[in-house]
Amino acid sequence: MTAQRQQAIFTALWHPERTGLPKYQRVVNALLDAIRQGVWAPGDRLPAEEDLVQLTPFSLGTVQRAMRDLVSQGLVVRQHGLGSFVAQHPRRLENPWHCRFVADDGVSIVPIYSKAIRRELISQPGPWSQYLGVEDTVVMQLDRVINIADEFNVFSRFYASSMLLKMLWDIPMEQLSGANVKKLIATQCQLPITEIVHQVRIRRFDDEACQMVGMEPGSTGMFMQAFARAGSNLTVYYQEFYIPPDQRPLKFFEKTPAPL
Repeated sequence: MTAQRQQAIFTALWHPERTGLPKYQRVVNALLDAIRQGVWAPGDRLPAEEDLVQLTPFSLGTVQRAMRDLVSQGLVVRQHGLGSFVAQHPRRLENPWHCRFVADDGVSIVPIYSKAIRRELISQPGPWSQYLGVEDTVVMQLDRVINIADEFNVFSRFYASSMLLKMLWDIPMEQLSGANVKKLIATQCQLPITEIVHQVRIRRFDDEACQMVGMEPGSTGMFMQAFARAGSNLTVYYQEFYIPPDQRPLKFFEKTPAPL
């Protein structure tokens, strides 16, 4: 990477800042933006801390704190004597990540099949806003029907920043049917998913969800929310699942995925 391109990444840091963000957080954000834009890919070596001091208006202590924050979030890894590197993609986890229904043997997971039925951009706030934190950004919504072992259907609504996961908006719609969306993110997004959180409760489904899972309007079922983070501050996606009553247990990961 040329010195000119490196300097361009940090140009905004030299401008007056009025949001009240700590200096180290501004450095963190600049580095994350560069990684998301592909300036540095997973496995690439980042500039030395002394070089970052020359590229920013901040002290060595500020830069070192920013790097420690990125390391603690799992987004950057340090190799003794070699430097700091962008974390590799997370390990490819068993498919699926969320709709993991247990088979009759009590151990294995039954097969699932998905069909993408709608993809659109939405600008109004909604339940996803508190997770994505992108109130001023257009959000992509992807709806899918997920068939569980030819026994019942689950309806899924997937939300993400249309800029952060632009490749999910650009890919042909037909290629999203049967695709593992999480695998696409893991292999094409420049940020490793370091945490997955599930929240489950019983609630009444809206009319569309009832129709998609074959239930009468106003029926009640399992409502699951899931969101994935890259580090501790960036939510990669937020997802809703509408699951009709069924006898199969739903299994969650015992621990969150870790970067390679």
